[in-house]
Amino acid sequence: MFTYVPPSHVKAVRPDAVIVEGIRGSGKSFWWAALCSPEHRAFVMRAFPEAGLSDTTRTSQGFGAGLGLPLAPSKDVLAALVPTFNPRMIWRTVVGTHLELADLVGMRDWEARVAWVSSNTEAFDRLLADRDADLTASGTTHVVMFDALDRLADDWPAIRPLARALFQLALDLRALRSVRLKLFVRPDMREDREVFLFPDASKLLATKVDLTWRRADLYALLYQCIGSTPAHGGYFARTACGPRRSLFDDDGRAGDAWVVPAHLRTDEGEQRRVFHAIAGPTMASGPSGHKRGFPYTWLPNHLLDGRDEVSPRSFMAALRYACAILPPSDWPYALDFRGIEAGVREASRIRVEEITREDYPWVNDLMLPLKGRLTVPCHESEIAQIWSENQTLAHLRDRSFGPTLVKLPPRRLDDGPPGVLADLADLGVVLRLLDGRIQVPDVYRIAFGLGRKGGVRPLR
Repeated sequence: MFTYVPPSHVKAVRPDAVIVEGIRGSGKSFWWAALCSPEHRAFVMRAFPEAGLSDTTRTSQGFGAGLGLPLAPSKDVLAALVPTFNPRMIWRTVVGTHLELADLVGMRDWEARVAWVSSNTEAFDRLLADRDADLTASGTTHVVMFDALDRLADDWPAIRPLARALFQLALDLRALRSVRLKLFVRPDMREDREVFLFPDASKLLATKVDLTWRRADLYALLYQCIGSTPAHGGYFARTACGPRRSLFDDDGRAGDAWVVPAHLRTDEGEQRRVFHAIAGPTMASGPSGHKRGFPYTWLPNHLLDGRDEVSPRSFMAALRYACAILPPSDWPYALDFRGIEAGVREASRIRVEEITREDYPWVNDLMLPLKGRLTVPCHESEIAQIWSENQTLAHLRDRSFGPTLVKLPPRRLDDGPPGVLADLADLGVVLRLLDGRIQVPDVYRIAFGLGRKGGVRPLR
């Protein structure tokens, strides 16, 4: 079992956590799926009781990637419903369907369901209150979860009213005792003021939980994965843990799965000792190798984005690639520092490909003109000059609002270079330093082909 719950994620998993925010690859979709998996839920209940899950916690999925129409309306169905129905009524219908309210059971299509809810608001409220009372009497909490909210529609003007109605409904349902919504969101949506333009939105935002990954969490995840592998997990557990025992039980297991011991979850000194036994003590060979850094800190430091966060997906991708590179025959460790450097370059390539192909294609339009022409950190004027020479923003504006619509164009495109750079900063692609200059973190800089003195060389 490769499931690991970092301390910061415990609150996110709890049924009462409504807004769960995280960058791409931080675990939003994982938890959206895992909380509906009996196997994963059972493991988390046993190994991480502080997460607050129990046998009386029910979960279901109200929206997300890959769901069929019986469970959630697709993006196309939503587009067909919005011109006729209030978005709030659409989401009330989704929640009522998952709670199996009597009058909705048996209706096969979403249009009929939403039409009934819209025409029978008082009856719906009674059914909802009765179901909440039944759940409370049985000690059960039902959590309806929503993910991939950036896929509600194809552009921000269409997404905003749907997202706003969903967040507002989540706030209203907090008045119930045993029905909850859990919304997995990205920072750029949470930071969109128009999405939270409704009364008492601040009360909902005050409950937000972040899916952050500290350095210790990343290495705990790595050790959880290694220790759980059938082939060599037992050897790693015995070698890395020594005589110390897990806090969970005597043999360090929860059910049939090994659980990373407490000291390898929190003690960075112990984590560093174990990782350096795998990768070597420095990022170069020879007596002066320490001047280039130490693998335990070097790896996550070069995967930080502009929001000072590391995606576990990038962390594991870098190590997976590093493991595929055989070290020199005279290197006495399983991993080589050259492999770790190559792993960071590969993680950068994957990260950029994900963000530009799957989520924000316009990022590629902005960054490609800078390739090979920019060394960071740099002044904003240098970037603006290159964009001006290439008419980058003009082309992007035409592409965004023409027949070939770009999914989720920059929210501040009309504000020119400062606005677009602010959009890039929201995504963590760039970082504005205290002196006003623009920095591009290595996790993006390398694949976008930008230079930096003394940094990992960019991809060509």
